[in-house]
Amino acid sequence: MKRIRAFIGLLSIHPTQDEIARALATDLLSEFGSYAVRIGRLNGDDSLTFIGEYGFDEYLVGMTYPGSVWREWHVKEISNSHVDAHQISSGLLGSTWSRTGDILVTPLRDRGSVHGFLMARFSQPIKEKAVVQEVLEDFSLPLSLYTSFQLALENHSNARTFQIGASRDDVTVEKLTPRQISILSGMVEGKTNHELASELGYSVSTIRHETMRIYTILSVSDRKEAAKKALMLSLI
Repeated sequence: MKRIRAFIGLLSIHPTQDEIARALATDLLSEFGSYAVRIGRLNGDDSLTFIGEYGFDEYLVGMTYPGSVWREWHVKEISNSHVDAHQISSGLLGSTWSRTGDILVTPLRDRGSVHGFLMARFSQPIKEKAVVQEVLEDFSLPLSLYTSFQLALENHSNARTFQIGASRDDVTVEKLTPRQISILSGMVEGKTNHELASELGYSVSTIRHETMRIYTILSVSDRKEAAKKALMLSLI
């Protein structure tokens, strides 16, 4: 939980993807022996563009590789098995380890579809793979939301035209109660209403009611948009 809160705190100051990769490699994953992280974004034509990295000998940010190239590399170097392209590009494999046990690739998802990958390299083969995999997957949700938001801004010359766009003057922390801030923080972490009710000590109906009030205040229609806007406006 502390790791996730620290990561969300980092995203709230709008870091570059390189800064995110550095924080993951040198701080948030350092206890597992990580030293390099690379973030890739899938494009509409199935090509993969590296948008952030830290610790690798060759700096590939800005480089774009056709789908056939990056999928072939994934099959040979990571999954080490006969896996078809659809399984990889759709994220059906979930997180996958290299055959040497020192590289982990986790898909970044938004609304159920994969739009990128997070890759971490470790100084030695990981023995407790399930533990490290769970940690990286926890980071992948807020990173996915943040990356999706950045992409949306790139595709709109004026951020105010984006459906969840607004300035901090339009939506301020003061408009949200402490209870709503806690619930919104849980949304960013991907928690359900039942999980939030149990953690915060409220009934599920109360959480549901407050969630609808949050939607109204933020002018959004679902949890994904609420989480994106919370990160965009540094509300948590």
